[in-house]
Amino acid sequence: MKRINSIILAALLAGCVQAYGCVFVQSSAISDRAGAGNPISSSASDLGFLRLVAPQGLTQTALANLLSNCASGKVSGVTTELSMRDFVIVQSYTVSVSGVCN
Repeated sequence: MKRINSIILAALLAGCVQAYGCVFVQSSAISDRAGAGNPISSSASDLGFLRLVAPQGLTQTALANLLSNCASGKVSGVTTELSMRDFVIVQSYTVSVSGVCN
C-alpha cells in the first residue's frame, strides 16, 4: 500500500510538472510594422532536450510558412517571437512570425 501511494504521488507530481512548464518568450522586430496590406502570420514548433540539443531551422521554416500565405511574395513589417516551454529535460520551442502581405 505504501509503495502504491508513492507511485501515485510520483505520477501526480510528474503530471503537474508536465502541465505547468516554465515559459520564456523572446521577441524581436525584423523591420518596421507600418504598411498597408493584409496581416498574415505563421509558426513552427519542435522539441529540444536538456537545453543542449535545440531544434535547427525553426525561424526559416516559420518564414517559409509566412511567405506561402502571401501570393505576391512581398511581405513587410515582419516580427518574430521565440517561446520556449520547459518541461524539466524536454523543451518545446515555437517561433511565431507575423507581417503584412503587400
